[in-house]
Amino acid sequence: MKKLLLLAAVGLLTAQVSLAQNSPSKPAGVPPTAVQSPVQGNGKISGIIQDGTTKTPVEYASVALVHKATGKVVDGSVTDDKGRFSINGVAAAEYRLSISSLGYETFTGSPFPVGKGQDIVQVGTIALKGSVKTLKEVSVIGERALVEDKLDRLVYHAEKDLNPGATAADVMRKVPGLSVDLEGNIQLRGSSNIRVLINGKPSAVMASSIADALQQLPADQIKSVEVITSPSAQYDSEGTAGILNIITKKDSGLQGLTGSAFAALGTINSNAGGSVSYRKGKVGLSSSLGYAVSSMRAKNTLVSDFGPGAALDILTQRSDAGREASSGFLQFGADYSLSKTSYLAAGLRLSVPDATISTDQFTTRSYATGLIRTDRRESSNRFAGRNYDLNLDYTKTFKKLGRELSVLGLLSGNIRNNENFMELLGGEQTGQRERNLNEAFNSENTLQSDYKHTVGKTQVVELGVKAIWRYAESDYRFLVASAAGEPFVVKPERTDLFTYHQNVLASYAMYGVKLSKYNLKMGLRYEHTGVEGDFKSTGTQVEQEYGNVFPNLSVSRNLKSNQTLKFNYTKRIQRPQLSYLNPYENLSNPRNVTRGNPNLEAELTDSYELGYSTFFKSGASVTTSLYWLQTNNSIQQLSTPYAGADPDSLGRVTTTFDNAGRNGNYGLSLSGNAKFLEKGRFNANLNAFYATVTSRDNQLSNSGIMYNGSLNVSYSFNRGLSVQASGDYTSAQVTLQARTIPVATYSFALRKEVLKKKGNLTLSVNNPFNRTIHRQRTITTFSEENAPLLVQTNSWNFYMRQARISFNYQFGKQDAKNKPRRIKNITNDDAREGDDTGVQ
Repeated sequence: MKKLLLLAAVGLLTAQVSLAQNSPSKPAGVPPTAVQSPVQGNGKISGIIQDGTTKTPVEYASVALVHKATGKVVDGSVTDDKGRFSINGVAAAEYRLSISSLGYETFTGSPFPVGKGQDIVQVGTIALKGSVKTLKEVSVIGERALVEDKLDRLVYHAEKDLNPGATAADVMRKVPGLSVDLEGNIQLRGSSNIRVLINGKPSAVMASSIADALQQLPADQIKSVEVITSPSAQYDSEGTAGILNIITKKDSGLQGLTGSAFAALGTINSNAGGSVSYRKGKVGLSSSLGYAVSSMRAKNTLVSDFGPGAALDILTQRSDAGREASSGFLQFGADYSLSKTSYLAAGLRLSVPDATISTDQFTTRSYATGLIRTDRRESSNRFAGRNYDLNLDYTKTFKKLGRELSVLGLLSGNIRNNENFMELLGGEQTGQRERNLNEAFNSENTLQSDYKHTVGKTQVVELGVKAIWRYAESDYRFLVASAAGEPFVVKPERTDLFTYHQNVLASYAMYGVKLSKYNLKMGLRYEHTGVEGDFKSTGTQVEQEYGNVFPNLSVSRNLKSNQTLKFNYTKRIQRPQLSYLNPYENLSNPRNVTRGNPNLEAELTDSYELGYSTFFKSGASVTTSLYWLQTNNSIQQLSTPYAGADPDSLGRVTTTFDNAGRNGNYGLSLSGNAKFLEKGRFNANLNAFYATVTSRDNQLSNSGIMYNGSLNVSYSFNRGLSVQASGDYTSAQVTLQARTIPVATYSFALRKEVLKKKGNLTLSVNNPFNRTIHRQRTITTFSEENAPLLVQTNSWNFYMRQARISFNYQFGKQDAKNKPRRIKNITNDDAREGDDTGVQ
């Protein structure tokens, strides 16, 4: 039935295209909000647009027809591949042309009449003057605002920030609506169910751990970050909170050779690298290379209070941990124009992460009898791997403007090797050694095709199909040497072998129309999911097959004085991923065990958003939205104490996952930026929401008001000197069983332009007045009598104080000959990753 509904919707939209094709239409080139409905006439205006220097045609230039008497834009067009344009059906009056294109100054022509014997007007060839000032080696372009509010997304321009930070995790802390904990885990509007993309594509570097991946990506390579809270039907329906798209610095699309080099030395993070791009004629090439290292330390205290009457009263674990990590990455891209209307683009991204976590842990068990036992464990855990992404994309535009077909392919994979070594140095089992070996491989292959069909100036239809094939395999072995000098022996009961397949087939149809001051976009997406998992070690198999229909609706209205009001609705899904399904018990910390649930089902969320934005002549802007996220059958973490008779298992807490909750987030997000004292800039973001989560089956509930905010203040002095202060604050957070304490971080930066503005030198400090940043999470489990059965407090102290000096240099020469092509991208945003809490 659902498939029939989707086919019916596609049929209706196709019929709309057919009807619209039979009606008179004109090329689109000017936003309808700026267009005054013209009186139809017999006039025709045509001409050619060229580059004033090279005399080559300028494609996709916007041509606006302005009524001389009213000053209103009454019609428009866009130039074709030969720079030609034509505007038909023009009423008798006097007009002038306004022509604009990326990389050129706006051209405003002299008035000319239409009608009274001048029905056909040939304006001839118009030469545009380049607006890009070309220096000997560097191109300087006008300044862009730090934060932009677009119709379907919020964009944070990291390259405009004085102090973007050392890693991508530092950049995310400044993005409106996001909160990032001290371990790099991200939340958007109170939810961690988000998908992170790089340049519009899923990346193998994000596959295993988003937090680790953000630590590997240098901040200096990030151009901007897009936050999409209400994705339309053309996006995958996974990720209840939305999509986060990280845009890296790459080929600018302009002719010539450009590049940059950067290096930074810090007390925690250091990195170096560079990028270069070259474009000549039909060929464009770009490449970047980098290497990053980090060294972090933290102290952890975990206290489990099992309440009165328990055989084990208090369990305390104290740990000193250090993390040494390095990562190299290489990125290469190329595109080639097969013809004036079609082109190929290919890309390759490689990363080689390597991290070692060393831990020294003391465990104390205090029994109700007064007996106290202690032991000490030293462990070293090394993670190494290789990640790759390979894409090949074909795009064809048609002679009739506004029509485009694309076929995109993506191959992603990662190979991970994990080795853990542990030795008991105290207690009853002194000298026992444990060794864990894990070899894993993940692959994700994607094929999609999209077609866009513009009808007249006000309507657009988009259709598409997509297939994602995912595969994962893992070979985990656990070995024990019971005493010093004895050989390691494999424990079959502690091995974990599995294979996993997840296939998602999707199709969508979307229709958009612009009516006077209103913009309307609606769509329907169908996704069919098939899951097969064979967890050989536990003898468990998973087979799931289901289909879902996802509608979306977006309406916006342009008000007076640069004000916009918009409403969005979308339905989203969250599928459980491997770490949530695998029934294997992870006993790396025998007192805190994690286990997946193979019976987990996908959760569904309805998302509603009402937004308002306004822009002032001074350049200031304010953006705000009210939102409601309602999730039923939500996936929740559940922690329970051991209730058996085995004395060696006393004090064990097992954490698993269940479709146990019903979540509601009711919130307000607010973002504003303004200039002060001519050279100062101020940007503030606030996200506040009331969250409720309940589980009737487990008789649990929790709620609270939560908020996070960030503040950026910068000022530019003369002679290329700039300063900046920034900070972020996240309030206490609640989940079904847990509550965390507030966390705040802050930084200061000083930047100086050098080498005739080709480079800049930046000195920054993070948290200079705090030696450590404290994070604490408390889990409470209740008995059937509603009395506390377990109170577990997990406290971390992270050494986050850092001083850092960085240098960035830009070189090259560009020519503004052609407008860069809009590269199509694959966006796989449909898989929930593993545990985001960071609790061991």
